[in-house]
Amino acid sequence: MELSVTQLNNYIKSVFVAEEMLHNVLLTGEVSGVSVRGSSVWFILRDREAAVPCVCWDKARCVVKDGDQVTLRGSVDYWQKAGKINFNVHALVKSGTGALLEQLKALTEKLKQEGLFDKKQALPTKVKRIGVVSSRYGAVIHDIMTVTRRRNPVVDIVLYPAAVQGENAAREICAGIAYFNRTKKVDLIIVARGGGSNEDLSCFNLESVARAVAGSELPIVAAVGHETDFTLTDYVADLRAPTPSAAAEMVVPELISEKDVALRLWKEMKYAITSRLAQVRTKALGFMNLFPKDFVAVAKDGQVVKSVKALHPKDKLQICFNDGRIGVTVDE
Repeated sequence: MELSVTQLNNYIKSVFVAEEMLHNVLLTGEVSGVSVRGSSVWFILRDREAAVPCVCWDKARCVVKDGDQVTLRGSVDYWQKAGKINFNVHALVKSGTGALLEQLKALTEKLKQEGLFDKKQALPTKVKRIGVVSSRYGAVIHDIMTVTRRRNPVVDIVLYPAAVQGENAAREICAGIAYFNRTKKVDLIIVARGGGSNEDLSCFNLESVARAVAGSELPIVAAVGHETDFTLTDYVADLRAPTPSAAAEMVVPELISEKDVALRLWKEMKYAITSRLAQVRTKALGFMNLFPKDFVAVAKDGQVVKSVKALHPKDKLQICFNDGRIGVTVDE
């Protein structure tokens, strides 16, 4: 049977509408990723193993925040235009703070008591190569490389491709940090991903990732999400950047700055040489004062001329007086 995308999605929609089990459902879980759009509220309801997107079309009935434990009554809806499932919320009852948020609070306090939030390494002042742990796809690595090329094209970017959300993310992020620490071929590491919901950023709140960042021998800059997003990784990193682009701005030295340093050193060296030559000249003139005022000496090719027999026509000579010198040419 051959179907168009529209036909397939319309059929799936009809199955959802006809299935009684998907109507008047009670769901209990923890709220995350709350977003208010006009008169509607969108969020994720999750438990320890799964999550479902939810929408409440009347925000007055759904006053919730991240971490709330709630019981929802509603129905499962299939939006055929985009091929997505949503749980339409008809009623909501709060039942306290969710277990996942409580676990995050407990882990945050645990790592804080261990001092992992206070162990900060200084970033190197001279950066030639930067390791980036992030997805090989999307805007993040492109933004970092664009800023780096603009500020200092001689700085290299080395990408360790890693998932930044999903079940493999924590393992791959930790592997990337371990790789750069083992090979020692970069000056520092940027751990980065773009913006997203709390659910999308959840891997950066895991203990394994936080400990990998805190235990890195190389300095780590965390650039996770948007400026308003904070994760455990931000707290244990040596520096937190509000965005991946900002991370590159912070750690890549501008090439013009390096040129300024070189120019300043050149000027200082030139001044030192000029000053030294002036000292030698002054000393030489002082030495000439030891001779009588009518002292005259003739030199040819740096050697004192002791006899006229040593001279020939067109020879160039230096005649030194007590108060200076002149150059002359022998005519005959």
